[in-house]
Amino acid sequence: MKKPFILILSTSGGAGHARAAEALVQATRSAEFSVRAEHYDCLDFTSKAFKRLYSQSYLSMVNHLPELWGYLYSQAERKQYSKRGLLSVFDHFNYQRYLTELSRLKPDAIICTHFLPYISISERARRKDISAPFFAVTTDFDVHQLWVDKIISHYYVFQEESAWQLSAKGVPAEKISVTGIPVGTEFTSTTEKRVARQKLELPTGRFTVLLLSGGFGVGRVEEIVERVSNLLASFRRHSFNLLVVCGRNERLRIDLEKRGFPHNIHASIFGYVSNIHDLMDAANILVSKSGGLTSAEAMAKHLPMIIVDPIPGQETRNASIILERGAGLLALDYHNLQFKLKRVIEDPTLLRDLRESTVSLSRPRAAADIIDDVCARITM
Repeated sequence: MKKPFILILSTSGGAGHARAAEALVQATRSAEFSVRAEHYDCLDFTSKAFKRLYSQSYLSMVNHLPELWGYLYSQAERKQYSKRGLLSVFDHFNYQRYLTELSRLKPDAIICTHFLPYISISERARRKDISAPFFAVTTDFDVHQLWVDKIISHYYVFQEESAWQLSAKGVPAEKISVTGIPVGTEFTSTTEKRVARQKLELPTGRFTVLLLSGGFGVGRVEEIVERVSNLLASFRRHSFNLLVVCGRNERLRIDLEKRGFPHNIHASIFGYVSNIHDLMDAANILVSKSGGLTSAEAMAKHLPMIIVDPIPGQETRNASIILERGAGLLALDYHNLQFKLKRVIEDPTLLRDLRESTVSLSRPRAAADIIDDVCARITM
């Protein structure tokens, strides 16, 4: 018997949508499912120039003009502004090729981890004889108006409040499931910190700070590292591990490797890593922005966060929910970051409470639960 084929679509512009898509593909490879899945970036079906323009314009705006992004995000939340601009731009760049590819692939179901893959073709997909049901997997803790579209058969959201927000936008409750955000199978369990540090060849008995640079500009990361280092150095009778992940920013990695660190800090500077789950297991606290996937991964690992510089819009909404649930702290500026980190280090009870609060936001089986539900819906 032929296995059902699930097409999973993401969109360039931030790595989280692709990570969620890959987590869903990974889930289909489990022995409990008899399905086949492939992941595509829908912008691969447009011109290279448009794909580059779309992804680079988003990253440039959130890094250099975050207030403008926040304003546009809020404006787009109003229904009358929600899709007109995106559709007119996408229409101009070969949506016909995209529709043709969807017809050729003939999936039994289409799961989207970004809204663009379906709102861009919603009015034309059925006329092009694309009969596969579309499913939307939201990748932030809140749900923006742009996700809402009549072509979607079912939505998968992070938590109960997300479902409530989606219902308030006119989506029937029976079309919404609370599953969490898909994370890789490596986030479905946690490793004891001493063991995780041994695996990474770190000193095992030290308080460990993990700093993720994703979304920060180069100068900002260096400033954050400087502030964190100065704070840790002030604890003269304590020693620490400081793990800094620079991603694909080679210049940043080289610059940080050149700098000296106080004698009580064992600093490890990483470029792009494929074992962020190991680093999260080793850490006591995460210093980061509050992107949807990063936050979901941290919660799955029961790793509390100190959130710095959340992007206005989706990241501030993610941060709000994390703070409300008591699973993290917000640093208003770099001086405040030092204060919040100092509190966490000096007060083991605070750190314990933060860690325990992550449990209510932990959804490590989201990917498997989503695939299970989609399979049930397409085989009924």
